[in-house]
Order: sequence, then C-alpha cells, then structure tokens
Amino acid sequence: MVESLIRALVSDVGHHERVSWAMGETVTVPASILSQINPVFRPGDNLRLPRDLPLAPKDCNTAVLLHAAFTPQKPISSRFPLPYHLIPPAIRTLVASFIGRIQRVRHRTWSIFPDWPLDLSSDFLSDLFCQGSPFHGPCPVILTHDIDSKEGLFNAIKKFLPIEESIGSRSVNYVVPFGWSLDRGMLDELVARGHELGIHGFDHANRTAFADLHELRKRIDAVRSLVECYGVRGYRAPSLLRTPELYFELKRLYRYDSSIPTSGGPFPCPNNGCASARPFDIGGISVLPISLPRDGSLRFLGYNPDDILKIWRDCAVRIARSGGVVVLLTHCEYRFSGNKKMFNIYRHFLEWISEEPAFRFATTDEIFNTMPLHKT
Repeated sequence: MVESLIRALVSDVGHHERVSWAMGETVTVPASILSQINPVFRPGDNLRLPRDLPLAPKDCNTAVLLHAAFTPQKPISSRFPLPYHLIPPAIRTLVASFIGRIQRVRHRTWSIFPDWPLDLSSDFLSDLFCQGSPFHGPCPVILTHDIDSKEGLFNAIKKFLPIEESIGSRSVNYVVPFGWSLDRGMLDELVARGHELGIHGFDHANRTAFADLHELRKRIDAVRSLVECYGVRGYRAPSLLRTPELYFELKRLYRYDSSIPTSGGPFPCPNNGCASARPFDIGGISVLPISLPRDGSLRFLGYNPDDILKIWRDCAVRIARSGGVVVLLTHCEYRFSGNKKMFNIYRHFLEWISEEPAFRFATTDEIFNTMPLHKT
C-alpha cells in the first residue's frame, strides 16, 4: 500500500522524450514522488516536469502498479449460498444495468484510482524513472473472450472466430471448466483453427479466489487434465476477482494470468486495476492486463454500442502512443457482444485495427516469448 496518491494533468514534459506520450494525460502519483519532481506542486496544479529529475525512487512504479491490483474483499455474489449464475441471465442483466446506471452518475467515487476508462500512471512513472516501453513498432492487439456458457462457446465458434480469421487474427477464449458441460468437439475445433484456449476459473461462482488453501489447490488442480490436453497457458478469474493467494497457486499450472484490468471501473469492486497497459511479472507469474474497458462494464453503465466503439478506439490510440498492449475482453453471449448491434461494433473495431498502421494483431506467445517484463 502506498501513501496518498495525487492526480495531476501532465501539461509539460520538457525534454523528457520518453514520456512525451503522456502530454495531456491525467496521471496519479504518490505524494512523496510528486514532491521530489516538483516541490512547489499543489493539488489542482498541472504537472510540469523540471529539467533535472531526482534520482529514481526504488521500484518507482511498482507501488502504483500494485496499489489496487487485487480484490481482497468478497463481493456479494461470492457470498450467496448457491452460485450466483443460477439466477436467470435476464434478471442478472436487469439488476446490473440498474446498478450500473446509478454508478455512472457516481463516476468519481469508483474511479479515484485508477482513473476511468483508462489510467496509464504506472507506465508514466516507469518511463520517467526506469526504462521505456519494450514494445516497438505497431502496437500489439490481443483479442480475448470470456466464454461463460454453452451459448457463448457456440457463438464464438460460429460468429466471432470467423470474423477474426478473416482479418488475420486469432483470439484467446477462456472457458469455465465446471460451470457447464464443455463440448470437447468445439474445443478441438477452436484450437485446430489456431485460437488459444484459456481457463476461466472453476465454476464461475466467484469463490475460488477467496477459498482456503486446501480448497484453492483442489480447484486449480481439478482442471489439470484440461490444461495438459489443450496446452493451456493462460488463466482469467471469473468476475476478475483476484488475490495474492490465488496468484501464488496459479503459477504452478499456468504461464500467465489475465485477470487484472488496467482500469477496472465499478465492477467487481470500485477502484481496482493496475494503471498499466504493459505485461508484467508478479511473484513468478506473468500478467497480461486487460487494457480496454470490458463490454460488460460498458453495457451495464448504460453506454450504447456507438459510444462503446468510440471509447475502444480512443483508448486504443492512447495505449499505442504509450507503448502498451491493447487487450480487449468481450463476451460472446447475446446479452453482451453476441447481439447484432454489439457484434457489428466488434467487427467495426477489428476492421479499424486491421487498417491502422499503428496496430498489429498479436498472440500471447509472441508477447511473453519476446518481450522483457517488469518484475514486481
């Protein structure tokens, strides 16, 4: 936990070219570091970098990176006597949308840190004091789907994968191993077509991250045969609920985790995320941050499809400029991105990415095989 964080608009970077991308960005910096950068800075001032910077504080960006990286408090959904997903999806959507529209009005209460819809504070500090981004050339773009149901897997195979393949991309598809009966034929097809299979928790009851050590290990080891059969390398926690204890056990079976958002928004809990769009290492496991706002959060907050497309584009441009990795999380179910309007904006976003020279589609293997990661 760091001391107080102070938010400031970067208005002048001087000759510090490595952070020229941050001009116009709002960043959040620990008070002690800010006082070293600009001793006369007062809350509300714009941040202007001096010609000479102080010596780099030890692990200058790690404290910010980890400040809200975990979700240690159990949400209501994990306290239900029965798995929350047994509630009909229509009712869950209605309740989430009602809460989301209230939360949208209360924006500043759940985006104190990280900022919404994108916060690159950790990357700013890394570039300012440590080293520049390891990513050079066009910005890598990784497409991911959380497959929460039979419907989601069917839609992924029939609708989402073909449009991705048509533009030369492949996606990562995280399936729930014990939430519903997996169709092995569809999983075989998905992998045979060059897409990656990942694991999406245990049963999507939002309990795994908070289980005692015995139960946690039991749940992780229960999917070992599936992991070995399909060469699974990545994990994503249901509802993005994550704890240090979960990460310690995940590294026994997985190469990387993709459960930490760059900016988490109000779900699953307010003020969560790592404020970075760059992969990093945490306790021996690699982390691929979800850098774009998720489809579910945007839908629940009341954004329409055209708004969502604009937000994705705007955030992608900022991430590319900063030397990060664009990671998009969508759900293939009808109530998320599987309906006509949302699927169309997904298609438009992919086509836009494929036509922009600033971007290139990438795979997780490419990211983790070739790029040095910041270690926490």
